[in-house]
Amino acid sequence: MLMPTRFLRLILPVAVFFVLTSCFSYRDIEVNEISIDNVTMQGSKIIVDFSAMVNNPNRAFVIHQAEGQLNRDQKPFSAAHLLQAIVVPGKSEQRCSGQIQLTILDLMGAFQMGADYRSWDMDPFLFTGDIQIRAAWIKKKFKYNDIPLSQLINKLQ
Repeated sequence: MLMPTRFLRLILPVAVFFVLTSCFSYRDIEVNEISIDNVTMQGSKIIVDFSAMVNNPNRAFVIHQAEGQLNRDQKPFSAAHLLQAIVVPGKSEQRCSGQIQLTILDLMGAFQMGADYRSWDMDPFLFTGDIQIRAAWIKKKFKYNDIPLSQLINKLQ
């Protein structure tokens, strides 16, 4: 009788994990209406306030870390990281907001592009980094390697 109990102790956590992860599909989440609400420059740092309409049919989750680097024409342009965690409520559609800090690594390139970020061509920008999400006890890391910034934004919309 010791064998089935031992077997259950080993298999039960695995079974619970698969049941929990099967109830949560990141592909079902829709992100629409991404907007840049405010841009503040402080020397070589840029704080970007953004928001997006998120339709999450799953349970709540937290984007607790996001960081990476933007490269422009194969040269480092800026380092980026999320300033604080973003909580996305479950089974709802609502606007979520956050802040990203960009540290400009190529000041001359940024100067040449001009101060109006809306006029910048996003095609030469490539993002390399990761985004970590936590839902209950489950953590998931999404890694991106040299993905065009315009493609990453389009994936989210």
